[in-house]
Amino acid sequence: MNGDDPTIMVVLANPRTESTLIALAGALAQHEGGRVLATHIVTVPDETPLDAAAENKDRIGDSSKSLLAAAKADAEAFDVPIETETILSHHGFEGLFDAIEASGADTVVMGYEGTQFAGGRSEDTLDEQTHRLPCDFLVLDGQEVDISDVLVPVDESPSSDLSGEVACALQESVGVDISLLHVADSTDEEVGHDFLREWASDHGLSGAEKLVETGDVDSVLGRLGDDYSLVIIGATDRGLLSRIVRGSLTFDAIHSLDTPVLLTERPSSRSIWKRLLGRR
Repeated sequence: MNGDDPTIMVVLANPRTESTLIALAGALAQHEGGRVLATHIVTVPDETPLDAAAENKDRIGDSSKSLLAAAKADAEAFDVPIETETILSHHGFEGLFDAIEASGADTVVMGYEGTQFAGGRSEDTLDEQTHRLPCDFLVLDGQEVDISDVLVPVDESPSSDLSGEVACALQESVGVDISLLHVADSTDEEVGHDFLREWASDHGLSGAEKLVETGDVDSVLGRLGDDYSLVIIGATDRGLLSRIVRGSLTFDAIHSLDTPVLLTERPSSRSIWKRLLGRR
């Protein structure tokens, strides 16, 4: 396996979301010519040394073995290399970020429930980790998802670019229907149409349905989102993961939608992190 190939790390925590997370990661890996690294992070009590826990890994890892075996089987549909790993950590996010550094992961795919293993970390440490993301993050808020048609709100942010890459991968690998949405200023609706056509062309999605609406973004998403099997929403500012972990995410549309939502964040300091971690 080429060490320079993109690595898509999947953080598995719930059997109900495993197949969808693997589908997202597999589609990205296939699209980018990369590999999937499926991980299950097991939080070990502070009073238990990690080396002692590792000696009993076979006993405490039964659920991991089952979860990772299912992931490996599901990844076969995408014909991409996959590795699996059980990670023991006193603090979930510490283990996650250590694993990102060790593997050189370019993207992390995880379920919303997987962000809840941050307990025990100091406020300052959590802030530092989740505000300085080392790679792209995709967080699925939903359970079992049958991805058939996808709505992607787009703007000029880096996270919107990431949403477009995910949509393109799903279209090529899974054959889903993509609809792009741009919410324009009411006085510049024609400019909004021009922007969306150019954005779609630049992101390999010229054939996608293009929707331009005016008004409040949350209201538009609340009105249109339930017509799709998945909505992919990019973060408009830094700190998405931190706000998810703290339960302070304030997208009204996300809470009102019955449709599963995939939240994306591309850190603005991505190139710096890649240099620090020795990635190309």
